Parts: sequence; C-alpha cells; structure tokens
Amino acid sequence: MIPNVLISQSERELEAHFPTDFIAHIDGKNVTTLRQFYERIADLLEIPDFSFTLESLNDSLNDLEWLEDERIILYFTNTNDFISKERDPAKMGSILSVLDATAEDWKWVEDDQSSDKKEIVIVLEDSPRIRRLLDSESINYALMSELK
Repeated sequence: MIPNVLISQSERELEAHFPTDFIAHIDGKNVTTLRQFYERIADLLEIPDFSFTLESLNDSLNDLEWLEDERIILYFTNTNDFISKERDPAKMGSILSVLDATAEDWKWVEDDQSSDKKEIVIVLEDSPRIRRLLDSESINYALMSELK
C-alpha cells in the first residue's frame, strides 16, 4: 500500500502522477509561520468557519464535504522554509502528524458511510529538513520516483 506521504523531486513528477486531481499548492517560502499555514490551507480548501487551530485543521480535513473533488493533493514546496519561523519545532511535527493521520482516516471510510468520500495525498518537495521531520515523527513516506 502506498504511504500517505510522498516525496517529490519536481512539479513535473507530481503532475505525471496526478494529472487530473485537485492540487492545493502550499509554498513554504510564503508560509513560514503556523498562522500563515492555517490562512493558506483555509483559503485553498475553502474551509468554512476555520478557527486557525490544530484541532480545527483536523476536523476540517476529516470533513471536506464542500469540495467536489474526490482526491485532494496537498503539495508543499520549499519545505526547508515551511513553518520555519516558529520557535517550537514540535509544531511542524504536529502538523505533519495530523496530515498523515487524516489521510489514513479517509482510507478507512466505507463507500456507504459517506457520499463524499475523499482521498488526501500529501506530497512534499524533497529536502533534508522534511525527511528529518518525517523520520522524527515516525511517518512513513515513499519517493514518487519509485512509484509505478
């Protein structure tokens, strides 16, 4: 089974694997704080009534009924800069853990349980920092270049 988190070397590689899917692009150069991340993801996914907390992120990503797309690709570039200005490095780990757990939760939704079943795929542009963070949170990932 493919892990919830994929490491990409290029946008071309991403588009080759997901040519018709909705891609929410989050550029780490413009999202260096947690607040900027919450603002960006709320805007990209058109999240209603978002309260800019980890709990609200989790709740919103486990709903997504307002989106028509069945597969949502959360594509993060410039991962060395992503949420890099936060004083507490554990916040980045918490975000990655919530994203991974949410993607996993959607895999277990039965077709008859939800008329709006979704698939979330987290794609991270490769960097030493992002690999260290994923390893420190024990989050499984695969390289897109190794997928069939």
